[in-house]
Amino acid sequence: MGNFLRFFMGGFTSLIFLATSAFAAPPAKEFGGLPLIYDAAISPDGTKIAAYVNMNGSYGIGIFYIDGSGQDPFPIGMEDGVKPGWIKWANNEIVLASIWQNQNLHGTPISVGSIFSFDVNAKKGKILIKPDDTKKSTSKVGSNLFYRQFNNVVIDYLGNDPEHMLMSFADDSDPGPEVQKVNVRTGSYQRIQRGSETIQKWFTDLRGEVRVGQGLKDISKEKWTLEIRESGSDSWSSYKSYPGLKADTDIYGFTSNPDEMVVGDYAGKDTSGLYVYDLGQKQITRKLFHNDNYDVGGLVYNANRTEIVGASYISEGNEIELFGSADTALEKLRKRFPDFTVDYMDSTADYSKVLVKVSNPSDAGGVFILDTKTNDVKKISALYGNIPNTDLGLVMSVRYIARDGQKIPAYVTIPPSITETSQISNLPFIILPHGGPYARDSKRFDYLAQFFTTRGYGVLQMNFRGSAGYGKDFADAGRERWVVMQEDVEDGTKWLYEKGYADPEKTCVAGWSYGGYAALIGSIKAPELYACTISMAGVTDLNDLINDMKKYKFGRLNARSFLEGFEDKDDVKENSPVKRAEEMTGPVFLAHGTLDQRVHFDQFKRMKSALKKSSAKVTAIEFKDEDHFLSNEKNRIEFFEELEKFLEKSVGKSEYMAD
Repeated sequence: MGNFLRFFMGGFTSLIFLATSAFAAPPAKEFGGLPLIYDAAISPDGTKIAAYVNMNGSYGIGIFYIDGSGQDPFPIGMEDGVKPGWIKWANNEIVLASIWQNQNLHGTPISVGSIFSFDVNAKKGKILIKPDDTKKSTSKVGSNLFYRQFNNVVIDYLGNDPEHMLMSFADDSDPGPEVQKVNVRTGSYQRIQRGSETIQKWFTDLRGEVRVGQGLKDISKEKWTLEIRESGSDSWSSYKSYPGLKADTDIYGFTSNPDEMVVGDYAGKDTSGLYVYDLGQKQITRKLFHNDNYDVGGLVYNANRTEIVGASYISEGNEIELFGSADTALEKLRKRFPDFTVDYMDSTADYSKVLVKVSNPSDAGGVFILDTKTNDVKKISALYGNIPNTDLGLVMSVRYIARDGQKIPAYVTIPPSITETSQISNLPFIILPHGGPYARDSKRFDYLAQFFTTRGYGVLQMNFRGSAGYGKDFADAGRERWVVMQEDVEDGTKWLYEKGYADPEKTCVAGWSYGGYAALIGSIKAPELYACTISMAGVTDLNDLINDMKKYKFGRLNARSFLEGFEDKDDVKENSPVKRAEEMTGPVFLAHGTLDQRVHFDQFKRMKSALKKSSAKVTAIEFKDEDHFLSNEKNRIEFFEELEKFLEKSVGKSEYMAD
């Protein structure tokens, strides 16, 4: 407890970042340490902060008084294997914390979510909705009684009713998630909307009324449902009664007018934007936001969530465009620190105090509190305790041309020991494709990339086709043909060589999840490009991945969509690393958690076994009871320390690694 308290009680400091010309590589274990703070929230009256904090290698909840009362902070520990999600104050006494953990159900790894409610006055807490709540259940799953997996889905926090919130979960044997009004203290609940097997998502308007239900039937053929309830009515109508809407229309929310629903639409463009659909007039009445180069991300509301004031999207980093004359203290802070990303975390009810996360690509940053009346900014905590920004690499935006002429957006991070652009020549490099694969990288702090740069490597991260946010054509080009994504990674590597930036004898390919898959298949298809290969939680057997998908709800649908990226079964086999493992020749690093739900552990075991037929020197590490993300700090530290050893053994210690 003492170490835990010292972390927060060292005093608040101003938001000042200093630069220095002295560089030193932080030990590998520092990158394996979990962030000091995972998420934080401020009480509505601004007197307390609740946060997930690193308590000697695992997360717990800390309550901190910032009202000048002198009350001591106190920690709330969590059981082994429990991991943090979001944290929020329901009112000035009750903290709600979303938690999850991996479990094994009938031999299949799953994640189970819950909400922990804690009364800071009574210093007591409880799980609101339990996974094994069987008080009314008569249904069975296999040999077990009714098992509720998702117990932390909040639809609406009901700002006008701080004692309740609206949640979505299946009760008893109901065919789909119902809308339940839940007491934030006791967990007692009352159904306000019956579920349906074809609806998984519910949407409320800004008054807290349930207005929209949307979802899929769990069949092999995609068939969407969209049901809409008019304001003040108890009856529901199909989307077919609303011209211009589709069953799979993206729903973003409502304006302050309960008849105005905000939807996503391409409107004849390649990117998606925000449009207002008037449910009374049954038509789109106006455009809210549309960027020609990037897909929209979401809506920005005012402090008390009564009005939409802007839209968010990702270009190189997180961007916000405010509407009309709207301005916010948060936007003023962004202008004040233009070289940093300022992400909203929480605020008081009157918006007098705002919690933000501030960082940039070369600075992990921290959590700060902004006083909107005085514009004073004070630091709550750094995100990483022992990774100084002065020892991190510079991140630059680049674009390279793929073999068919497509421009690929990418980021190059150079070692901190490089001080002039003329030094970017024949450097050791790490090619680092992102996971997903339908995600994307942006220009912000990346602890994995910065680990490599501090070891003296340049890092290339590309948003290959299939990546999100660049419009429909860019996304579909990769999703409809996975080989294109692989070729874009390969072309990025060749671009580095053609420009003379990278040393082909000391360039490796690495990745996590899909990125690990891309690293393995890249080394098989173009072994001459890479000196070593690193795969963390990587996919190795595509056919087995498809079979694993089918073990989950909507698995057949996901598998069907997945297969659209390949021509036939032979193409799937041709692009499965495990089927071609014997072709690998260079050093290979494999790591995987035994309770990985995203990519099952047998993918690792099968690849490790198949590599015995190759001439590759293999380093293989398995982490017991670990998930896809290496959430256990001990395991994460071991991963980075072993990875450093592997790199030095495979290609030698980089001369650009600062002492």
